[in-house]
Amino acid sequence: MLVGTPLLQVFGRLGCGGLILSTEGHVLAANAEAHRILHDVIGLTQDELNLIDGSGRDAVKRLLARSKTRVQLDGENWILTMREGKRPLIMSATLVPVIGEEMPHTVLLLIDLEQTPSPHTAAIEKVFGLTAAEARLAALLAGGATVSEAATAHSVSVATIRTQLASIFAKTRTNRQAELVMLISRLSALV
Repeated sequence: MLVGTPLLQVFGRLGCGGLILSTEGHVLAANAEAHRILHDVIGLTQDELNLIDGSGRDAVKRLLARSKTRVQLDGENWILTMREGKRPLIMSATLVPVIGEEMPHTVLLLIDLEQTPSPHTAAIEKVFGLTAAEARLAALLAGGATVSEAATAHSVSVATIRTQLASIFAKTRTNRQAELVMLISRLSALV
């Protein structure tokens, strides 16, 4: 197994793209979210995406060429790609040492701020002891729905949603909807 491959799986569950690059900048592996981002941002076709593993250096160069802003946070460099009418794409590269090789590979993390990862309702249910309906509601709220939108989506009254929400708050030990959303969004890595 290629070093860094498990990271790509975790990145995907978090709604992030991930690429493993060789020392020459060739794409050794990419997750599905990275493929989606490369399609959306630089317009790679499905045929080009199918051929990216093992080559793809040009695609990475095209992606980086669109990035004009660099931000340094806690000693790490983050690269921002601004997009017309959308939130930015954020990229960060991390070196991954490979035993037996002189040069490390690079893992390129792609965070598309337009995407909201969806937590797995079964994970929410099991972690917090929620009912299936409460878990679905918590996931819907974590995705940005309002109480009124949740009531419409579940074909129940707002009062029913508020009752379920009070039970969710008690079981998750949260007090506010924003606090619940932050907590639930952390579970998106669980599948």
